Amino acid sequence: MNHDQLVSVLNEHDFTATASELHGLLTGLIAGGMFRESTDYLDHMSELFNNGLTVKGSLKKAAETIVEQVFSQLESEDMSFELYLPDDDESLSDQAEELLNWVQYFLVGFGFNKRDLTMSSNEAREIIEDFTNITRMDTQLDEDNESQADFYEVIEFVRISTVLCHQEFGKAVNQAKPVTNTLH
Repeated sequence: MNHDQLVSVLNEHDFTATASELHGLLTGLIAGGMFRESTDYLDHMSELFNNGLTVKGSLKKAAETIVEQVFSQLESEDMSFELYLPDDDESLSDQAEELLNWVQYFLVGFGFNKRDLTMSSNEAREIIEDFTNITRMDTQLDEDNESQADFYEVIEFVRISTVLCHQEFGKAVNQAKPVTNTLH
């Protein structure tokens, strides 16, 4: 599944989220510590983007695919995680708007986990603060090389920071528990 494929599925279902918003939400849930077996994300999708209607059909299948893909990418040693954003055919301002939307919904998904940030590392608190600041950035960017380089730097920061959040909040929650055969 990629950004364009998700756009097609969302359009097919008249879903109110953009591909970037949905990917941001699902990633935030996972990076914040959603259990791998959880299907709570379907309820969140329903409430936030589908007027409370059940998510089903190809949309449900797409969400399941994305959740598995995000878990795999965030747990990969090769740092392969990628954000779902429009490609370079879109204007830099449109891409920036979708990055802002991705980060906003990442924060929403992350927030659903109710993590106590006072108990987290300084780095994790700074990431969430930086993400909050990114949601306030101006999306009207000049179409020049400097703006484009700055924009890609922000994307890379968000990408790496997402992996770091998952390492602190999500990975430990989803590691296999050792089986003990203790008899009492």
